[in-house]
Amino acid sequence: MTPLLGLLLAIALSGLAATYVAYPLAVVLLARARRPRPPPTPTAELPRVSFIITAFNEADAIGEKLENTRALDWPVDRLEVIVASDGSTDATDAIVEAYPDERVRLVRNELRSGKTATTALAVGAARGEILVMSDATGVYNRDAIRELVAAFADPSVGAVSGRVTYDYGDSETARGFRLYQRWVTAQRRAEQTLHTVTSVSGSIHALRREVFEVVPPYLSYDMVVPALAAMRGQRCAYADGATSREASRTRAREEFDARVRIAVRAYAFLGWLAGELPRVRGRRYLVQLFLHKVLRWFAAELLLLLLVCNALLAVGAGGIWAALLWPHLGLYALAGLLARFEGGVRFPGSAPLLLFATVHAAYALGFWRWLRGERTAAWLPERAPEASRPSSNSAADR
Repeated sequence: MTPLLGLLLAIALSGLAATYVAYPLAVVLLARARRPRPPPTPTAELPRVSFIITAFNEADAIGEKLENTRALDWPVDRLEVIVASDGSTDATDAIVEAYPDERVRLVRNELRSGKTATTALAVGAARGEILVMSDATGVYNRDAIRELVAAFADPSVGAVSGRVTYDYGDSETARGFRLYQRWVTAQRRAEQTLHTVTSVSGSIHALRREVFEVVPPYLSYDMVVPALAAMRGQRCAYADGATSREASRTRAREEFDARVRIAVRAYAFLGWLAGELPRVRGRRYLVQLFLHKVLRWFAAELLLLLLVCNALLAVGAGGIWAALLWPHLGLYALAGLLARFEGGVRFPGSAPLLLFATVHAAYALGFWRWLRGERTAAWLPERAPEASRPSSNSAADR
């Protein structure tokens, strides 16, 4: 083995092991060993909450969402509901304006400039001390607002993420996603015990009004919110008891397309954060972000590097490296067959293998698109009819 190949192989293996094995095990074990934080003492007066629902062409869901929001356990005089419509072209706006509750207001973004810009527009119109961010399809449990707001009794908390629960299908993709969610949820519970969670759920999270900042429209607040808290020397908590229920994606192609969009925003976020590093006061946040997110966002490149090293060593040294190359290649071939014939082939471990391959292929493509200058601002509900989708060449998609 040449020194260079040995170094590259060590880098690939170390990066993958750190983000997929060492970090998850470390945070879970350390969280168990650490004395749990004492519950914060609730304040005497409940804060005023602005509940912001960002939507585009959600006529089929917005009425039910407003009913679900009105049923949440929070004083009527301490809650306002803002539906931020990103230039909806269906009946979404009319349904909101006709809704018989004076707490509900419509804020319309005529520019159709994406979820991030529309959210910022709504925050500019909001009057609450605490901002709760939601989408139009997540169904909250009745105590969700109380669970989210309770975290802010601790002054070190600048933001808090809730937990998304899913109605899973029986497809290989859905089964793999179920296992993935168990892994993610365990990490988030442990992370916030140590210091902070590194991302929030777009479907359910909250932050202090003073933490919020307007950012470029091609970024995602899911990633930005914990960074904004860290810039104020605060952390992002996790409220396990605040839940939003949604349907999971059921096909590999749907998962792939969604992950490509997420990946483009992830790499854009890193570019933005690099310019904001002097403002970050929470250094532990940066360590957690690197180990949990950054290494995972570049795992596709590390996997490719590992494969190339294996192939070169197989040709140059043979032996064990040649023996390892065939099962190495076989795993990728098997993942491709699972994606091509999803549902037709099942065996123990097929669901996580399919999801793992789908996610990393998507991030590889997302990285390439980001390098080419693509920035995703517009967003679409996955069930949107084809006629309502803009072309891939529209200004909002670039």
